[in-house]
Amino acid sequence: MLLALCSNLFAQKKESAISISGSTKPDTNAVNELNQKGFDYWLEGNDSLAVIRSSQALNLAKKLGFLQGEAKARLHLTRIELDRFMDVKPAHAHLDTVLQIAKKLSDKSLEAKTYFRRAQFYEEVIENQAKVGPLLDKALQLYKEAGDKLGQALVYGEKAQILGGKGDYADAISLLLTARKIQEDLKDTTALRSTIPNLGVYYIAMGLYDDALKVFAESEIIAKKRNDTVLKEFLYKQRADIYEKKGQHQRALGQLQLAVDIHGSSAAPYRLARTYAKMGQNYLKLKDYVKGLKYTVLADKLYSESADVNEVMDHYVQSNYGKIYLAQKQYKKVISYAEDGLVWAMESDPPLLLEAAEYNRQLAEAYEKSGNAAKALYHLKQYKTQSDTLLNKESVQRITASAMTYEFDKKQQTAKLKIETLENDQLVQSRNFLIGLVILGFIITGFIVWSNRKLKSKNAELLAKNREIEEALFKGQKMERKRVASELHDNLNTKLAALRWRLEAMDTGKYEAFDRKIHQGSVEMLEDIYDDVRLISHSMLPVELETEGLLAALQKLVDKLNINAKTEFLLNFEGSYNRLPASMEHQLYIVTLELINNVIKHAQASKVWISFSQTGQAMVLTVSDNGVGMGDPAQSQGMGLSNLTSRVESLGGQMTVESAAGKGTTTVIRVAMGGE
Repeated sequence: MLLALCSNLFAQKKESAISISGSTKPDTNAVNELNQKGFDYWLEGNDSLAVIRSSQALNLAKKLGFLQGEAKARLHLTRIELDRFMDVKPAHAHLDTVLQIAKKLSDKSLEAKTYFRRAQFYEEVIENQAKVGPLLDKALQLYKEAGDKLGQALVYGEKAQILGGKGDYADAISLLLTARKIQEDLKDTTALRSTIPNLGVYYIAMGLYDDALKVFAESEIIAKKRNDTVLKEFLYKQRADIYEKKGQHQRALGQLQLAVDIHGSSAAPYRLARTYAKMGQNYLKLKDYVKGLKYTVLADKLYSESADVNEVMDHYVQSNYGKIYLAQKQYKKVISYAEDGLVWAMESDPPLLLEAAEYNRQLAEAYEKSGNAAKALYHLKQYKTQSDTLLNKESVQRITASAMTYEFDKKQQTAKLKIETLENDQLVQSRNFLIGLVILGFIITGFIVWSNRKLKSKNAELLAKNREIEEALFKGQKMERKRVASELHDNLNTKLAALRWRLEAMDTGKYEAFDRKIHQGSVEMLEDIYDDVRLISHSMLPVELETEGLLAALQKLVDKLNINAKTEFLLNFEGSYNRLPASMEHQLYIVTLELINNVIKHAQASKVWISFSQTGQAMVLTVSDNGVGMGDPAQSQGMGLSNLTSRVESLGGQMTVESAAGKGTTTVIRVAMGGE
């Protein structure tokens, strides 16, 4: 499996040191020296001393009013935190300050660096990953406006990492080769220290081990010249990855032990955790499950202690646990770990296809051993689809073409092509040209016909796969809603009931009047919370929705809402009712539930009308209220209504909202049933 790629890239970000131009005054030399010492310590892997020196540089620069030196120190502190990811709030505060300095100095290149660095932080947090692309685009535009080619190369490298995470290795390598060419033209070995080895990472992912070893040899020369222990440790782990893929696990463990020795001297637990996880993985492939579990537990412990962001999952550790429990035939634990990992991998932006493929493989095997053939077959198909997506012949060809282009451009810098002019008889030349043109026309026509046929076939396959994905997504959402509803009802509600009974059992006869009032209020509040949780758990995926259909589920929901609610809910139905497809009923129920929730939270309405009508041509669902309204719906439409609109459109329907201040709100959902 190619599970290692994305995590290795996390361990080595593209940018090393960020130089900031500006005149150097005698009283600022101390700031520059402290900044350089901080950078040197970071290269040696001694982050503690690096932080101390960079902090000293920051304090002195602030005292002197040396804005360039202050910005450089703050950026370096954020770079160190990017490796550790222990406390990101101060790092974001540093970036905010650097952005203010950049605007004060009208320095577009410095401004671009803040967007670039913030994008790197957001890559690690699922809920912020959608912001990464726009930030990198903004940084690239500013670098171009500033004429900063080195900055442009950094952005290309970061974009390559994102593409690699999606499995688009060909495009990732093409961007890295572009970045490498720029950096070599500028003779910038600082930037090349990350671009060249990261090229090797993608070559490994494609199985091009000789190419990977070649660039790692180039990287080792850079590491020795710079005494760069961070890069040396990275190269040890990458060579270990190659040996692991070749089945030479003892050699892989030898390289990883060299990386551990570096970690021990540099005191970098966040890097050591990843190395332990890889050692555990190799021991598992040697079927030494005792040592495999030992190093996986060590990695898990170190990673938990060093990472301070709940949204980050270490997929090495997660998949190792799955493999161990497979060997121990503890299939329920395998399913638990693999399903959690699969959710994180697929919810990541972009999805981590390498990790997702491994989790699907584990789930297929676990479900097969558990006797659930249907789920085993589903996950096996997902595994095959993701594996085929990551590794295909077309990608190898595109990588080869990119490498050839790079070599050609490099040679073109040192020598111009010699063009020899051949003089032939004009008549013969014209005749040959016409014959060639006719033949070329036939070839092009044939190619177009062939391409169209192939494209139609590919489109049909894509549509079929999309339908499979949609069905799987619906099933997954349905299962998750069932699970959450069950947890709320069986776990949380039980605890709330027990707490209420304990409060009611207390002897309040000796309490003062004020204390008895507080006690009674607490009991009543618990009763309200108990009723609310029970309503939520029953409403998430009611039994009636599966057994009797949408109309029965809506009637049940209205009955529950009218028990204690201040708002009266009325359900109207017109026409005959026929069961809709399960996925459509599920989506419409979720949309209705969200609309009702919006009314309860915002409308201040006394009455809500839910109307449902169905004909052979269309289904119409209306939710209206007599509340305060929301002015112009187009201007008030936030993420909630946008998500609802997307859900309705996915059903082939339309949603319209009419509202005015003081006149309530009416939402109409219309879905064609095949007749329109």
